[in-house]
Amino acid sequence: MRLMHTADWHLGNQMHDIDRREETLAFFGWLKAQIIEKNADSLIVAGDVFDTANPPVEARRQYYAFLASLADTCCKNVVIVGGNHDSAVLLDSAKELLEVLNIRVVGAAGNLSPEEMCFTLRGADGEACGICMAIPFVREVELRGLLAEKTDDGDLYGAAYKTLYARVYAAAETLRGGRDIPIVATGHLYAADVEGRLADAAGNVRTDDGMKVLDVLGTLGKVPPSVFPPADYVALGHIHYATAVAKNPAVRYSGSPFVMGFDEAAIPHFVLCVELSSHGAERHLAVERLETPQAFVYRRVSGTLEDIAFELRTFSALKGGKRTYLEICYKREIGVNAQAFLDEAIAALPENVTVASWKLLEQRNALAQAGFASFDAAEIRNLDDREIFTQLILTRLAEAGLDAQSDEAKSALERFLPHFLQAAAEA
Repeated sequence: MRLMHTADWHLGNQMHDIDRREETLAFFGWLKAQIIEKNADSLIVAGDVFDTANPPVEARRQYYAFLASLADTCCKNVVIVGGNHDSAVLLDSAKELLEVLNIRVVGAAGNLSPEEMCFTLRGADGEACGICMAIPFVREVELRGLLAEKTDDGDLYGAAYKTLYARVYAAAETLRGGRDIPIVATGHLYAADVEGRLADAAGNVRTDDGMKVLDVLGTLGKVPPSVFPPADYVALGHIHYATAVAKNPAVRYSGSPFVMGFDEAAIPHFVLCVELSSHGAERHLAVERLETPQAFVYRRVSGTLEDIAFELRTFSALKGGKRTYLEICYKREIGVNAQAFLDEAIAALPENVTVASWKLLEQRNALAQAGFASFDAAEIRNLDDREIFTQLILTRLAEAGLDAQSDEAKSALERFLPHFLQAAAEA
């Protein structure tokens, strides 16, 4: 079987008030063309379909219009799972109608049985070509419900996910019934041991675009690679760039097809084309990264005000080209008004080039003071409740002189974190 793996569309996102509907339309047209060209029989969307729980009407219209447009293509299976940004209620509201088009939606695990999260994938000839374990983003309260008692190692997060995946994988094996067809799993979570911008390392590491990321959460809030079952492929969402987990080619993030922050502007974005085949006990996996063309151009211009003014003048050559959005990251200069200094250079920009964001490089805000200094806004926005509260608690523990990896710190987290999460869930 051949499938397309994508995630983190964040439809309705308006980064710095930029209208991104044209981008969305261009991406959907490109994705449909790729599905046809690659003769893919399945499409998997691994969470964060929408940017907010209540997305704009136009974002919903584009979503449903795209799904409907696949009905007359070779793509006979679509599986969509909810992410931490999605409203499970919204995604699930049309699931019965979408099932008529063989589009399966699992907005939340909720009270679903393992069997209800498993689907048979069928080829153009109507024959079964695979089994899908459709596991969405799972919130803390749902994870804790999976454990009958506290584990010895205190890793409630990893233990709960391991239990969930084991149960759903057992149901998938039952549904497969000994047939020589692959099993594909999904997930929307933050896995440990990834490569690239969020690679695990001691202390600070540089991201692909030069931004620093501090591994402040340690092993807390991350799902260890051991939780994933021996499926033929695991399609993940939540991290915005394409990467593998524990260097395993069968467990991958596709990343977002869109630029979700100016820190991501220099990073290529992909959809993954995955081919699975088997001959008895011999399994074959081939993954092709299809770079998504960007309808808009995003650029970060940084340095001294003189450097920025010089670089802005180079954009005059872009007249008549793609719509381009700039973020100006400038160094503070005493007694100089940055916007007034750059006013002439900005006024000379062609109509298709717009300054969308200003950023003071030395600026520290409340989030930075709370321990998020090394995260950019897009990365903070992509953290779920558990990761946010974990970082806030760890910051306070550090102020009290406790090491984040100490038994005392872990004990404090286990004591206080559930109360924060319960309050967030109630809110």
